[in-house]
Amino acid sequence: MLLYRILRSIVGWLAPRLLRLQTQGLDNFPAEGPYIIAANHIHALDPIIVAIVAPHHVSFMAKEEFIRSPLIGWLARKVGAFPVKRGEADIGAIRQALRVLKAGNVLGIFPEGTRSKTGEMQDGHTGVALLAARADVPIVPIALYGQYRLGNKFRVNVGEPVYIESAIRGRPTPEERARETRRLMQEIASLLAECREED
Repeated sequence: MLLYRILRSIVGWLAPRLLRLQTQGLDNFPAEGPYIIAANHIHALDPIIVAIVAPHHVSFMAKEEFIRSPLIGWLARKVGAFPVKRGEADIGAIRQALRVLKAGNVLGIFPEGTRSKTGEMQDGHTGVALLAARADVPIVPIALYGQYRLGNKFRVNVGEPVYIESAIRGRPTPEERARETRRLMQEIASLLAECREED
């Protein structure tokens, strides 16, 4: 998508000049899609940072209120983002996410569902495990750490892909989804701890 590539190039040039952006584990991204990127959520700018470091076009699931906003929402839709209703099982969003993955593309998710006000990890919603199991794709965990302030150090730590247990691929039970989501969130928490240790 041309607009995505143009915006990614512009922001990719600006971000390291505005933030002291430090990346780790970029070689953990798969050579090609489909796969899911799952990151902790600390700021509205998180998708931009993920898009910069990811080697492939990322289609993000975003809260419905954001996607419906006049200017930013329009731009987000133009680069492949799509809405998800929070607090309910959004079948339309699940189907759209599966279409992205079945087309061989990359899906971006923030499993916590909302930004952390303290920077501490929150529980993850189990939809990410459902999508990975249904599409039979790996999940790339990412930890984001820092403050979006001019000249601040900001770390991005990319972990090794997490694979859903083969026995539950297809239609996992709620218990299986919860277990796999906890495993994913523990991996993101470990990556986040590594970022903090470097302070």
